[in-house]
Amino acid sequence: MSLTVSENSRDYSLDRRYFYAFLLFQAVVLGASIFFNEWLPAVIAGAVVAVLFVIGILVRPWVIAPIIVLTTGLDSTGRFFGGPEGGGGGLFHLTGFHLAYILLLLAVAVETCLRGRTRFPEFEVRGPLLMLLFCIAVSLIYSPNQPAATISFVRMCALVLFTYLTQVIIDSKKAVAAVLWSMVIFTVAGAVMGAYQVITGQFHLPVKVITALGGNVPRATGTFHNPNIFATFMMCGILPLLAVLLNHKMGFGQRALFALGVIIGFGGLLASFSRSNWMATLVGVFVILWLSGKIRYFFILLFSSFLAVLALKEFVPFAEYIFERFISIFTLFEQFGSVGRTSSTARIYLIIASLDMFADHPLLGIGWRAFPHVFSSYAPAGYPHWSEVNEPHTVITMVLGELGIVGFTAMLWFLLKVFFTGLSRFRQMKDPYLRAVQIGMIATFVSFQVNQSFNGDLANNMFWFGVGMLFAVQNIEERLRAKDG
Repeated sequence: MSLTVSENSRDYSLDRRYFYAFLLFQAVVLGASIFFNEWLPAVIAGAVVAVLFVIGILVRPWVIAPIIVLTTGLDSTGRFFGGPEGGGGGLFHLTGFHLAYILLLLAVAVETCLRGRTRFPEFEVRGPLLMLLFCIAVSLIYSPNQPAATISFVRMCALVLFTYLTQVIIDSKKAVAAVLWSMVIFTVAGAVMGAYQVITGQFHLPVKVITALGGNVPRATGTFHNPNIFATFMMCGILPLLAVLLNHKMGFGQRALFALGVIIGFGGLLASFSRSNWMATLVGVFVILWLSGKIRYFFILLFSSFLAVLALKEFVPFAEYIFERFISIFTLFEQFGSVGRTSSTARIYLIIASLDMFADHPLLGIGWRAFPHVFSSYAPAGYPHWSEVNEPHTVITMVLGELGIVGFTAMLWFLLKVFFTGLSRFRQMKDPYLRAVQIGMIATFVSFQVNQSFNGDLANNMFWFGVGMLFAVQNIEERLRAKDG
């Protein structure tokens, strides 16, 4: 009997750690009772959420992916300092994306050490990207626009690394799903804010500037400082969701939410009145339907949308302006040089200036970020200088003028490598979910090429995130296929 009691005593003996934890809990309760105020519960809840979030990131780094999408979507409102009123411009600024990026680096480093990870995915576009970065680095020697050129080079290096880190952390279907659901939430939120801005008449520029540029309605910017960048963010949300919606069987609830995200996202895209992104998204929809084997629906969609705008333009505010603005894409040369086409006219002149710079410096170009510095010497006769636009709005011609034929070759190599590698791997994919996502990522990449033909936004976070996602998705599917086979 005594032996049994002794054994039971040992079985139920309290661990000292639990006793110390109990004392700590009592101390916390005592401190809370003494220093209690109305903010204490919120602070405690925030601290708990922060701790759990950090632990989640260290265990599963892909948890940071939705935060990256969120902080990219915040743009000007997510800036802690830098630029006029924290909204844009300036050489230095700190944003929520920068903090998320730092957290991403730490998460990957810690997770690598904790798990003793020694194998990483191949960075298949390292060749063209390293060549592009090398061309930029060499051009810093003779670029007349310092320190802007050096700062931009550092940013490009960081974005290339960001592309690979995205490929590293997106390593499962759960990670892909987290990105898609974040796109549903943030696309809807941004579109609703954009629609509200149009309805309430909030201009992103002073009224006199809008009027001078030929506009007669406000253009939504969401949380961004520029309507075109806002529209690009909408495009990045719409296309992947649409691809999954059309190519993957889902439950009714999930399908309804994805459809809601696409529809509301299109509303936000229209509210931006960004012709370049309208065209880019239209091309993206075409690519989705092409890869889905449903190309006939593209022409039905195009025709029905055209009829809908025609029917509604007499009754719905801004419908007539949407119609006229879209049609103006195809009347550029007819109305070239008119006051109402200042924006389009300026873009043509900017392209001409880039080509002239290339003609003078064909091999290595005029230097990275030199375009705005030397543009006044290359501005064609008739350029509307009062528009205060001196940035290149076409990425390809910008690279040609600033980095010459060598840099242009590296850029073209990169773009072709991404597209044809993604397309060839897509043909081999079997998993229906990942195959649908890959359709969306290829379409988004192609749409960015249209977008960047009108907006020189090479350093767009979502572009580089999308490239990383494209390779990550095909790597996940390849691993699953090898495991099953």
